[in-house]
Amino acid sequence: MYNNQFISELRAQRLNVLEQLKHIDAMLKLYGVNLDEEEIPAYSGIEALVYERPYKKDASNKEKIAGLLKLTNRFLSINEMTSLVMEFEPKSKVEEVKASLSSAKNILLKDGSIVKVQVGTNNSNTFYGSPTWIDEQGFPLPEHKYSDDAVQLKTKIVI
Repeated sequence: MYNNQFISELRAQRLNVLEQLKHIDAMLKLYGVNLDEEEIPAYSGIEALVYERPYKKDASNKEKIAGLLKLTNRFLSINEMTSLVMEFEPKSKVEEVKASLSSAKNILLKDGSIVKVQVGTNNSNTFYGSPTWIDEQGFPLPEHKYSDDAVQLKTKIVI
């Protein structure tokens, strides 16, 4: 539409800035910043999830686990959950966060609110997610599968 090179470059820059603004707004929402409705552009995908389910520091640990699972939409290990909480609450102590999440996770497991999937025999490779995220054989559905990067491989040490 515009043949002017300057206008074309400005339009490209504008699109770039709008995309960055989406990510900035999403991060602000994750940290509980309440933006005025007219400032929030229409989002889809992960940004929409952030607006629907912002992380709340004052939520119970059970609610935090549920929120993290909904936000990531995949199975998470307790270490991954702890890392995510630490990103939102950097002043917290890792050991305390992990202990409180582990306790809440056990309650959610007992209630049937979440299920666990273990990869191999290493207990470090236990992942938690929604009961609706597993197939009839008890394996995670592909769209909710745990991150392969989170699977810890045991290496045998030979002396």
